[in-house]
Amino acid sequence: MREKKYLQLHQCLRERLQGMLPGEKLESVRALQKRYQVSLATLNSALKLLTEEGLLRSVQYKGLYRSYPSAETSSRTVVLVLPGREEPLFQRIILSCYEALKARNICVQLSIYCLTLESEVQVLREVLERRPDGVLYMPTTISEALKELLRSWASSVPLVQLNREIGDSALSFVGNQCQEGARQATEMLIRAGHRRIGVIHASNAHFCLDQQERLAGFRQAMESAGLSVSPQWEIAFDSMEPTISSDVVTLLLSPERPTAFFATNAVFLPQLFQKASFCNIKMPEELSVTSFDLGEAFSSLPLKVSHLAQPMKELCFRGVEILEEMMTSRDFSPRRELLPPVLVPGETCRPLKKKGVS
Repeated sequence: MREKKYLQLHQCLRERLQGMLPGEKLESVRALQKRYQVSLATLNSALKLLTEEGLLRSVQYKGLYRSYPSAETSSRTVVLVLPGREEPLFQRIILSCYEALKARNICVQLSIYCLTLESEVQVLREVLERRPDGVLYMPTTISEALKELLRSWASSVPLVQLNREIGDSALSFVGNQCQEGARQATEMLIRAGHRRIGVIHASNAHFCLDQQERLAGFRQAMESAGLSVSPQWEIAFDSMEPTISSDVVTLLLSPERPTAFFATNAVFLPQLFQKASFCNIKMPEELSVTSFDLGEAFSSLPLKVSHLAQPMKELCFRGVEILEEMMTSRDFSPRRELLPPVLVPGETCRPLKKKGVS
């Protein structure tokens, strides 16, 4: 996925500044614009980040200079490794980690990758072999090769997994109470009177512990209410390219269709709303929805979705706090914390109308 232009420029200028001597002068703003072929707004955004990181100082009427080391700024650098940067979830993690690290005067190196099952091990190996001061990492998948790699570095490089984990007790992790959140979200539908409830989940759920936990929470709520979970009411999405199959139209038009759905991830909901509209199904009058995800993910939808929100800012701040403890104490024993989700009532979970479907 492409980075925003100012972040690309920031990284390029950052590498240049790190190779300069303290007090050495950089080109003028006009010269930098011409050299990198960027707008003034893009350049200023990149320069602002460099100034906040303590690498650059601007002297009025004189120009831009490589900063002198400050006793107040930590020279430690933390690498942030994510599967991407375009989704609201990734954007929230990037911003929250940046804020948390800056609050502790720790430099952050943004290393954003389009991780895949084939590339993830190699990417992580390259990051760890550079021996950074610390790593904040959000896995994409679970594999034994990935577990073995991270386990082999667990005593050498402080590393904290954020939001998703590969499922190894030797590694630190800060995440959400996914199973509990999914159970509560499903119970919203049950309390509203729904008995035929479908589930929308990622097609690669068997690779993702958080997806597995959300499915487990859904099934737990259904079983506790004495409700069956029909495989015919499951909709699986490609998590890397969230498109919905035409089979969903057949499901929605069926007289035995579910009256509600629980979604393990909000990225799948816009497609469901579009298919429901195509089938002349009104939401939420004829089809209710709840989800476990970030509120920002629903910005493109016409309704405010009822959901259990992930407290991502708190999660990232706690992850950075744990990482700093590990970097300072050099105690790499694993820490594991789960934060509770936040109930956000919306407009998509209404009591089931008695006539018609039940």
